[in-house]
Amino acid sequence: MRKPELNITPFVDIMLVLLAILMVSVTVSTYQEKTVNLPQGSKTTPAQKKASINIIIKKDGTVFVNKEKFSMKNFLESFNLKYGNFNKNALVYIAADKEITYGDFMKIYSAVVKTGFTQIGLLTK
Repeated sequence: MRKPELNITPFVDIMLVLLAILMVSVTVSTYQEKTVNLPQGSKTTPAQKKASINIIIKKDGTVFVNKEKFSMKNFLESFNLKYGNFNKNALVYIAADKEITYGDFMKIYSAVVKTGFTQIGLLTK
C-alpha cells in the first residue's frame, strides 16, 4: 500500500504569479505622479531655533549645564531651581564620559526627566 503524496508545486507557482501581480499593481498605484500647487513661503520671517540645554558629565563627577558647573551630589535640586521654569519642549542633549558609571549617568538622566523635560538626546562619537 502506497502512502499518498502531497504535490505543492502547482500551488507555489500560482502564489508566485499572484505575488508578482500584487507587487506590480501596488508600485504603480503608489507612485503615480500627483500635481500639488504649493503656497509661497515667507522670505522675511526666519525659522526660529528651538532652545536647547547641553549637559556634559565629566569622569571626575563634575557636570556642566550650558557651561555652568554643577555638582553630581545635589544635581537634581540645582537643576530644578535653575531650569524648572524653562520650556519643557526644549531639547536636552547629554554628553557623558565613557568612564563614568551607569548609576552616575542615571542620576543626571532621571533628574532631567523629573524636572519635566521629554525631548532628551544622548550624544555619542
